[in-house]
Amino acid sequence: MTDMAVPSTRPTAARGLGWSTSANIALRLGNFAVGVVMARLLAPEQFGVFAVALTVWTILGTLAEFGFGTDLVRATDPIRRAPAVGMLGLLSCGALGVGMALAAPLLATAFESPQAAPVLRLMAVSLGVFGLTIVPAALLQREYRQGRIFLVNGIALVTSAMIMIPLGLGGLGAYALAIGQIATQLVVAVGLHLAARHRPQFRWNTRIAGESLRFCAPLAVANLLSWVLISVDNLIVARALTPIQLGLYVLAFNVSSWPMNAIGQAVRVVALPGFAQHGSETTRNLTLARAIGPLWAVGLLIGVLLATGARPGITLLYGKDWIGAAVPLVGLALFGAVRVGFDLLATFLIAVGRTREVLVVQVAWLVGMVPSMYVSVRLFGLVGAGFAHLVVAIAIPLPLYLYFLHRASVPVRQLLRGCLVPTIVVLPLAAAAWWTSSTISWPLPAVLAAAGLAALLYGLPLSRWWLRRIHALRTAPLTSSALESGPSA
Repeated sequence: MTDMAVPSTRPTAARGLGWSTSANIALRLGNFAVGVVMARLLAPEQFGVFAVALTVWTILGTLAEFGFGTDLVRATDPIRRAPAVGMLGLLSCGALGVGMALAAPLLATAFESPQAAPVLRLMAVSLGVFGLTIVPAALLQREYRQGRIFLVNGIALVTSAMIMIPLGLGGLGAYALAIGQIATQLVVAVGLHLAARHRPQFRWNTRIAGESLRFCAPLAVANLLSWVLISVDNLIVARALTPIQLGLYVLAFNVSSWPMNAIGQAVRVVALPGFAQHGSETTRNLTLARAIGPLWAVGLLIGVLLATGARPGITLLYGKDWIGAAVPLVGLALFGAVRVGFDLLATFLIAVGRTREVLVVQVAWLVGMVPSMYVSVRLFGLVGAGFAHLVVAIAIPLPLYLYFLHRASVPVRQLLRGCLVPTIVVLPLAAAAWWTSSTISWPLPAVLAAAGLAALLYGLPLSRWWLRRIHALRTAPLTSSALESGPSA
């Protein structure tokens, strides 16, 4: 493999964003289809048990990665640094995997779900394997090789489905999901190394390790707190309510994450190298201000449709047994739209080296969210859990992000103006879609009617604005920004 220190030209970034967007949508649809099948095979209580294990795995996996992949993406000498970074990733993931297995009974008890302990031990295996994916994933991301990443993840998805569904039919419950997670990580680890044409190397280098740890430490803590923010609610719900309600809440949160999973993550993987490798501070900052509007427009549309169509949507996709998930989905869906915008802002700050600012945002956010979530769940149940996320997100991290972006010389007023038009245009759609879902009793007609309203009340009025924003992004004097392709965002 050749050194990837110099980013490719505009078409490479554009293809990367196109592949990333298409791949994320395709993979999310695939995961969604598998999730629907598994939800119909498992009872809500079984799904709640797996949710406990997945919550712990996600938090520890975020800490184990430690931002080492981001360090390689930003590095000017990634090939030389790869063996040392690989060693760091292997050590961190291995240690946390062993710790997760040993602490499984205590962790399960903390969630008041002792039956989750064996599932936690199984999931610990996949955490150790995860350490092998850090280096090849970062090398592919640097080159915008999203097509290869998509192929690997697609194969992993098919493999896990072929394992989970028969096991679910066989009555293994949450164990089926855990074994599928292990299979996914094994396939991804092997596939990424083959796709990157990278032979695994692990070699300790004190100087490189020190440099990497100094950059990654604030980012690792910030990433950990970010996942705690969207995971600690599971702990609060589990302790305040019942395992069945926890299963309903987790399903609702997963649905609310569709905008982030399909759009936010697709943009992030190319925005990070694009912003980091850009030579001009002025055009880089202007690109962020121009890109946030179209991204917010898409995320907001999906969030509003999920919120207003929560009841018919859940009933249509998952069945009447899961109708309770519609209660928290209203607030969570709007929070999911906000997360899309926040993720781009955080990615920008990380790319320009301001990891400490990102950490400050996450700390303040967590400090405000935990007591708010606890009080909301105690007073209002699942509906309180959903809206607590939304209210706290607007009250705390939003002003902090804007302040730190202003300090980074980003034109904040222009950034906010870019989000104003979609926010205003979506209001009539929200009212009409809400009325439709309340008056049409059949789920499928209600969903189809909401889709038609979205095209009529949002797509058409916003079309000229959208085209102007995309034209501004396309004609900007940029050379390596990953967002310059515009329409794919």
